[in-house]
Amino acid sequence: MHERSAKDWMWVGLLVCLQLLPIVAIFLNSVAIDWAGTILPDGYTLAHVQNILKDPRFLQSIQNSLIVGFGSLLVTPFVVVPTILVAHCYFPTLDKYLAGLVILPYAVPGIVLALGLLRIYSGNYGIVLNGSPWILIFGYMPLAAPLYYVPIKNNLRALRVTELFEAGRLLGASDALILRRVVLPCVKRGLIIGLVMNFTLAISDFVYANLLVGGHFPTLQIFMGVLSGGSGRKLSVLITTYFVVIFVATAIVVWVTSRRDEA
Repeated sequence: MHERSAKDWMWVGLLVCLQLLPIVAIFLNSVAIDWAGTILPDGYTLAHVQNILKDPRFLQSIQNSLIVGFGSLLVTPFVVVPTILVAHCYFPTLDKYLAGLVILPYAVPGIVLALGLLRIYSGNYGIVLNGSPWILIFGYMPLAAPLYYVPIKNNLRALRVTELFEAGRLLGASDALILRRVVLPCVKRGLIIGLVMNFTLAISDFVYANLLVGGHFPTLQIFMGVLSGGSGRKLSVLITTYFVVIFVATAIVVWVTSRRDEA
């Protein structure tokens, strides 16, 4: 049993190393003086990192990406998660249609959805959000819905929701209290997965950010697109920064969510 466990850990470690290898290669390229024809760079320098740090567009793009990412986390779950819970617990017939509705944004070409969002938020219906982060935050809501629906729905299928509600009502608990104290803790893992994937979507997107806000609110991905035709070293610095931001922000999201659940 011990040998088998050690072998399993060896394969896990190998898999992690293979996944980290491209990230390490990008980091080495960002600090390399010259890297051609050898396994490792001929030398290392921080000049490319310093040049990026001196560019005011760099810090502005990171700030904008974090605003959109955390803004999406503050808006999307409060709309999508209650909808999933209510549909599953009270309207199972409508829940079947919801399953098809949440994947609809991925069936529609991105340019079509972006043009639809521009029409909605360009003043035709009294709402003007063009060029602001709000159009991205609301625009990512339909895209993030499946990221919550699939993991939360998998957790809900393992629960006997009807029996939980009946038992709670016999004890005098309201439906809202049952949802908050019983159902939500049971779908905690699915909720965390949805939060992490939602943030990753918001901070990684280029197509919608470029079409909806462009240079009015440049995100990190847009800044990468600007430098994509220039120095490969600077682009590697940006990509490395992107991975660091994703890792740190995801860790914060998981930590905050876990703390709330423990409290």
